[in-house]
Amino acid sequence: MLLIFNFDNSNVAEKIELFERALSITLPAVYADFLKKYNGGYTPKTSFDINGESSDIRYFYGFEEQKKYCDFSYLMNRNSFTSAIENGYLPIAEDSYGNYIVIGTSELNYGKISFWDHEIDTYNYLCPNFKDFISQIESHEYVPRSIEERIQGMKERNGDAQVDDSLIKLWQAEIDKYANLKQEKVEL
Repeated sequence: MLLIFNFDNSNVAEKIELFERALSITLPAVYADFLKKYNGGYTPKTSFDINGESSDIRYFYGFEEQKKYCDFSYLMNRNSFTSAIENGYLPIAEDSYGNYIVIGTSELNYGKISFWDHEIDTYNYLCPNFKDFISQIESHEYVPRSIEERIQGMKERNGDAQVDDSLIKLWQAEIDKYANLKQEKVEL
């Protein structure tokens, strides 16, 4: 079960049409429906272990210009994106290590989900389609801890842990990021 903090899905159908035209691809219907409904989103506390591959998923890409690193237009300017497209794959999500979860866009792999390991430049098959992939993901509810809870946790693990202003600023940014977002179960 996938839980997601989705992005604004206004005008996504039009954005999909322009995106497909720009890349000369057609998105698999179920994945296009996911984008129309959720437009990607943040996925903290989410992981998978499928077909010998396991990792986390930080976010699914969408058309959300305010979330720069999660936006397809940002992704399109990266060399790894161009390489994936040339190999018949579209990156749809990213893990904490910069690896992609990709969906096949060519005749040979259309709709299939694979894991692209950027360190060894290989595409490892995960499952036959997006709906199957979503059903195998494991997500847990995410509630950001307060700064005080984080400090207390550090003290419990390491009695002399130092907390400086830059760490507090980083924590506050995470708390603010999720403050007005609602996590929901993805249903396709």
